[in-house]
Amino acid sequence: MIDIFRAVRERVSAQEAAQCYGLTFDRAGRALCPFHSDRHPSLSFRDGRFRCWACQASGDSIDFTGRLLGLDALGAAERLNADFDLGLPFHRKPTKADVAAVKRRKALAEVQQAFEAWRKETLYQLCACFRTAHALLLEMPEQLAEAQALAIQWAATADYLIGILQDGTIHEQMTVFREREVLRQRIGKILHSTPAKSIVA
Repeated sequence: MIDIFRAVRERVSAQEAAQCYGLTFDRAGRALCPFHSDRHPSLSFRDGRFRCWACQASGDSIDFTGRLLGLDALGAAERLNADFDLGLPFHRKPTKADVAAVKRRKALAEVQQAFEAWRKETLYQLCACFRTAHALLLEMPEQLAEAQALAIQWAATADYLIGILQDGTIHEQMTVFREREVLRQRIGKILHSTPAKSIVA
């Protein structure tokens, strides 16, 4: 079944709803808040949402419309659907395409959650590898085990990968993800073969 609320939010921003229902904006894009006695424009809009910096009202286009017109969420979504001529199927049985689209979105969300879990765990492990190398460089033992030498040699790479997984583009992060098995083996060799005393918490 199609997610009606999501579809309305994606098609109509809070600012568009506000303009449709009579609000005007100053040069900064702010408006007088209709939810309290506002003398100076305190209602701002960003990323499809609204926020009043005086009364703290906030939300999306459905929240705005419902609050302004005294409607519940479904009523507000239906009103936006009618006023913006969105043509969304509020009262019809979902088609096979609707059901397939919901399944695709659900599958995509699951993939994104799995990737995010991998990214966070890999970041944690890369940081542990980098701390291991840092501790070894401070101690500089006379002899290094193979894994310890590998940790030191790989420190710059670990630091680079940490940067990508923290702040890189999704394309850069997916490039790292495709090499996850090689990465897992390298991290495992360092962390599981290096004495715990070398790891600084």
